[in-house]
Amino acid sequence: MSKEKINKYNNDILSLLSVYLNEYDNIISASDIKKVMKAGVDETRAFSLLLESYMRLDLDPEFVDLYFPNMVKLLDTEEYTNNDYYKNIKFSKVNNRDWKLSYDKYVPYQGFVYNDFKYEDDGRVIPQIGFFNKVFKYPAIYQKDRLWMSITPNEIETMKEPINEAKGHVLTFGLGMGYFAYMTSNKDEVETVTIVEKDSNVIELFKKVILPQFKNKDKITIVEADAFEYMESIFENTKCDYVFTDIYHDVSDAIEVYNKMKVYENKYKNTKFKYWIENTIKAYI
Repeated sequence: MSKEKINKYNNDILSLLSVYLNEYDNIISASDIKKVMKAGVDETRAFSLLLESYMRLDLDPEFVDLYFPNMVKLLDTEEYTNNDYYKNIKFSKVNNRDWKLSYDKYVPYQGFVYNDFKYEDDGRVIPQIGFFNKVFKYPAIYQKDRLWMSITPNEIETMKEPINEAKGHVLTFGLGMGYFAYMTSNKDEVETVTIVEKDSNVIELFKKVILPQFKNKDKITIVEADAFEYMESIFENTKCDYVFTDIYHDVSDAIEVYNKMKVYENKYKNTKFKYWIENTIKAYI
């Protein structure tokens, strides 16, 4: 297949999924799934067939065959509720000025992006769409009623690699709900975790509600600063082995941050840099 056709298909799948995820992510119901399963298919296949139908892909079987088999997955709620952060960090509803810490949920058969893009050898970019067959609740932080940060399967999956890689003196840009800091601070290979966050309200909320529940809170240092000001004035004199950047909401505001941080990555060759959802960012550059 030509590179031009692959590029077209990549653009098509991203465009179609964007519409589905932003406007119709709840369109598939349990009753729909049951009806399709009567034809002898499992839940994942039933969900996939319904998604294909709603995305109007019935006229292009080649496109469907190239993307859907490795794109859709039924997720197990227990796999995530057994996560160390979920089990040990407990949340109560807290309001703090413009910020609110609460819970959100996925309803059964609601589709969502659960992992970073997967790249195939032929150039295909495969989004990773997951769903649950039961209600799944997750903690979330809202800024002026806009979802800013949450600990969903997407956060858990997309941070597995940087958490596994982190060692020594770790620096992370962006505090959020402290998932990366919590998981890395529990590693024996990690000596310290410095968190750079510019919003004092987020820091205050984190220190009040979340940090006291950390197993290894003594490893944590929080610096109130802008990420790039920190890189310009402080980083050079800081012992750091690993840098993880997560100061964007999604790919729409990630590209500028990614390109700016790459300049520092090229400057500090002895420090390993990692970026949240980097594969997805690369697909849009």
